[in-house]
Amino acid sequence: MLRQKIVVAVHNRHLPQLRGHCLLWPLLLGGVLLVSVPMHAQPADPSTDPKPDPRPASLSAAAQETFAKLQKAKVTARFTNIRLGEILKEFAAQVDMQTDGPVMWTYGPNFPYAQKITFECRDVTLATALDELFKKNGQLGYIVISKPGDRRDGWILLTTTGERGYERGREPPPALTAAEEADAADKLMLAKKLIASGKNDSAKVVLGFILKRYPGAKVAAEAKQLLEKLESPAP
Repeated sequence: MLRQKIVVAVHNRHLPQLRGHCLLWPLLLGGVLLVSVPMHAQPADPSTDPKPDPRPASLSAAAQETFAKLQKAKVTARFTNIRLGEILKEFAAQVDMQTDGPVMWTYGPNFPYAQKITFECRDVTLATALDELFKKNGQLGYIVISKPGDRRDGWILLTTTGERGYERGREPPPALTAAEEADAADKLMLAKKLIASGKNDSAKVVLGFILKRYPGAKVAAEAKQLLEKLESPAP
């Protein structure tokens, strides 16, 4: 069978994530992976396809506003044996004085709003204050509600399960380093060159790698669009 060889630049730690697509022999030399790809496309392995992103496509406007308050509004507090609910009311009042409105709290099941707390912070963001307060008192957490049309859209749901703004499994990807962003961009460029050369199957491998390894990269959206275009049936 005739075969073509393509060269994919990849760091050693990325090798396991590409093995599902290496149909013959991977040879790693000096950080370069030589992948032998067949001329005829093989059936895709569903286990190696990028998984759908469980996170919401976007936050509601009210939720975005609340996240901005969490990151920008500063609070100062010195409480001794004060109910947790009263501390949160004070935080909301301080946010209200700095922005166009307070944050709105809603209690989840078993949240200990009546528990008496001793806590102190000075000129820290609301997000930092909540993190420190909740870590000192068990596995308390909070979720910013993002439900357009719901009366509680943008409110903060207080929980006992340790969240920090997002529901479990719906957290945004961690911020990438400059080197990781550059690597993702380089691989996107490689994928485009492969497409221009008519090597669509090889391009799919590279684009799938970008989406798995760097889902939060600036080029991820473009990589996803290209992959969807390659995988869509021909007209």
